Amino acid sequence: MASARERTPTELINGIRDIGVAMGHEAGEALLDSHPELFAYRPMLTRAFIEMVHAQDVAEIRQMLELKHPTSFGQIAAEETTIGVMSSKDAYKRLDEVFEHVDFSRCTRAVMVGCGGRPFTMFRICDQTPVPEIVGLDIVPEAVETANILAAKLGYVRMRAEFRNGRDYDYRAAQLVYIASMVSPKAAVVSRVADTAPPDLQLVLWEPYSLARLWSERAEETLDPRLEVVGRTRVSRNMTRDVFVRFRPGAAGRGSAG
Repeated sequence: MASARERTPTELINGIRDIGVAMGHEAGEALLDSHPELFAYRPMLTRAFIEMVHAQDVAEIRQMLELKHPTSFGQIAAEETTIGVMSSKDAYKRLDEVFEHVDFSRCTRAVMVGCGGRPFTMFRICDQTPVPEIVGLDIVPEAVETANILAAKLGYVRMRAEFRNGRDYDYRAAQLVYIASMVSPKAAVVSRVADTAPPDLQLVLWEPYSLARLWSERAEETLDPRLEVVGRTRVSRNMTRDVFVRFRPGAAGRGSAG
């Protein structure tokens, strides 16, 4: 932390990640639990993480827009372009376990909160499922515009991005909601989902673990009481995991009315 100003955002975040991987995920959790003063660095590290991801997105989006022949994101990911913290292949493959837990067979609308300009989660859902409507939400206009440009470029006609805040969206028509790791305030978005979603909703939270909690919020610990955790994926090298959430019996929000 003392040398943070001497490092680029990528060097800073990757350095902390390397420490977290070396010490082990459980040791990282214990470290933060015993030294909560470390969270004073969260604003600075959140900015660094966002800058790092933005730089990677810009570089990889430029590559995709320069493609002369449209192709799927899955084919692009197979080429394993690597810029920064997470390659396209890593981003695409990270979702393998999600498809082992989520039932897409009755899903007519999936909503991605915090889709970003490189919406690989939405692309993966398009590639692997017949879901007819996949909606991305983001509060950054440039990200929404870029996501829609990429979708058109790659032929993803079933998806679109909207300039919307997840705290205000009406989720009553959604059967699946996926909330990205950097959404903030994440707990407020989760409560909005609980207020408006139908009782059969499947909710997936992309949550930080270990030292990744220094730049990303975790909603699992302050989960809306109407919801309960029903499963988790393994913790990845990026110190994140997907957490699967459902309504508790009889606790669905207003979305149950139609």
